[in-house]
Amino acid sequence: MPKKRKNRGRHKGDKGKEPMVYCDNCGKLVPRSKAVRVTVPYSPVPGDLARELEKQGAIVPRYYVTKTYCINCAIYLGILKVRAEDDRKRRESLMRAPVRREVTAAPPITKPTQTQTTPPQTQSAQQGGQGAPAKP
Repeated sequence: MPKKRKNRGRHKGDKGKEPMVYCDNCGKLVPRSKAVRVTVPYSPVPGDLARELEKQGAIVPRYYVTKTYCINCAIYLGILKVRAEDDRKRRESLMRAPVRREVTAAPPITKPTQTQTTPPQTQSAQQGGQGAPAKP
């Protein structure tokens, strides 16, 4: 029977058995290398209240929680996408952080170019004299 994926959907390589973990959404037992781990920030304070407190100078704690999902739940929650066969063969990271582009309202400030000015030549230098320049 043909294999759908070269690694059979796991990251363990040639390690043998590995521990099983529970999915945080449905409770299914999943091999650790096959599970999808997602780290999300969690704050015990609601967002609008946290913004007001931060304006007043208070420090609002943020905790990072790592959740483990089975493949079915990760696809259902939108963490992973179902990809075509050609896309599956590409070795790209799926969980990249979104690229943030800063929007600038004003054009960038450029420095004015400096023009090189030549010092004024004295009369002897203009006449092609070899001696010391004459003092005016």
